[in-house]
Amino acid sequence: MDTQDYRNFFGQLPTGVTAIVAKASSGPVGLVVGTFSSVSLDPPLISFMVTKGSRSWAAVRAEGRFTANILASDQRRLSQTLSGWSVDKFRNVMFDEGKAHILRGCLAWADCIFEREVEAGDHTIVLATPCELAVERDTKPLVFFQRAYHRTLSVEDGRGPGWV
Repeated sequence: MDTQDYRNFFGQLPTGVTAIVAKASSGPVGLVVGTFSSVSLDPPLISFMVTKGSRSWAAVRAEGRFTANILASDQRRLSQTLSGWSVDKFRNVMFDEGKAHILRGCLAWADCIFEREVEAGDHTIVLATPCELAVERDTKPLVFFQRAYHRTLSVEDGRGPGWV
């Protein structure tokens, strides 16, 4: 199968943007994923996928606990920053006061305990148990679609459903 055709096919599926963040002794560590999902309600279980060998995921996994921050539509720059490879990518990132893993302005967050990994091709499926979660803002999510960031519109926006 042609890898470009494969990418184009799945580029037709919009995905939410979630920052996975943990607090290491050296400071925050983390990565951005587009595969964050609910797996089970009873017991509560979430999943996301990471590229095999991801150094960022290895740093988060080593902590055993992380926060999944669902990014809001106005957090595109934050997503781009945290998607990078820089060792100091968290230098100017703001966290909610008293909440070391919760990104300021995120749409929602879930504090999770790492459970296990499942190897799957060139990726690893991560399974975790959410311990606490909250919706922080009444706004739209940041969405990645056809290799670009978007925000959703609703009828309430006065322009009908669609993309910006």
